[in-house]
Amino acid sequence: MAERSYLSIGQVVNLLRGTYPDLSNSKIRFLEDEGLITPHRTPKGYRQYSMDDVERLEVILHLQKTRYMPLNVIKQRLESADDLHTLAYEVGLLSDVPMKTQPKETKQKLHPLEDVPDLLGVSISFVRSLAQNDLVRIIKSPKNRELIDGSDFEIIRYCDELSRFHIEPRNLRQYVVSANRESTMFEQVLVGMLGLDDSDEDRSAKLERAFKKLHDLTDGLHTALLKGRVFESLNAVVKDADVDSIDDELARAEATRESKRNAGDAASRTESTNRTGTLTDAPISQEATSSRRTSRVVKRAR
Repeated sequence: MAERSYLSIGQVVNLLRGTYPDLSNSKIRFLEDEGLITPHRTPKGYRQYSMDDVERLEVILHLQKTRYMPLNVIKQRLESADDLHTLAYEVGLLSDVPMKTQPKETKQKLHPLEDVPDLLGVSISFVRSLAQNDLVRIIKSPKNRELIDGSDFEIIRYCDELSRFHIEPRNLRQYVVSANRESTMFEQVLVGMLGLDDSDEDRSAKLERAFKKLHDLTDGLHTALLKGRVFESLNAVVKDADVDSIDDELARAEATRESKRNAGDAASRTESTNRTGTLTDAPISQEATSSRRTSRVVKRAR
């Protein structure tokens, strides 16, 4: 799984203020004090909100705004809920509960376009907008009926969720271009991966496993690159002032290493000089000793 993304408290306010104009930093902190929401904290104590935190906060605000529920009742409702998405649907925040699984026959079936609102909780105009931007296909039957492939249901649901963040189908056209470009690379790599797999599993299972492995790697890379660009654009990575301080710190560290290196060289030269002196004195000392011995032998001879 890619590294988890978080929003600051200010970003959360900006995200939800369109629907809840009276939302403020202090109100979110108050809800935290009341135990309704628990954001992640950085080592320095800054609040960070995951998308699950944002969804939970949105349910709280929706219940306050539309049901006029007191906070203690909302807290009980949240604690007793098995699933946040289901609760959001029950209180009217979502038009439909996202399907966690789809039967195989549903994915492989063609559905009349007019049935899609009941199946997925989205409007026909929304599906048409997706088709206009090449995100899904509307298939025409021989009798000119408009049909939707069940395998596109997942795409429709993702796009519906993204629309809650004011991301429209036309904004998603870039992902179609990216998918078209990447599919060629995936096909080439998967052919090679499948060729190395000699297990007895059917081809569909092999393909699914190989695709997931390749997708996890490329998705992790894409997420890291995208996060880097976004955070850099929002001045949340490294600022110019940080670069200057890093330069100063590295310069000091380099000067310290140079000083230690010079001190070590000086110590090495001193030690070398001392060793040379000792070696030079040794023969002189031996010669003097030999001379004294010769002198004693001459005296005895006399």
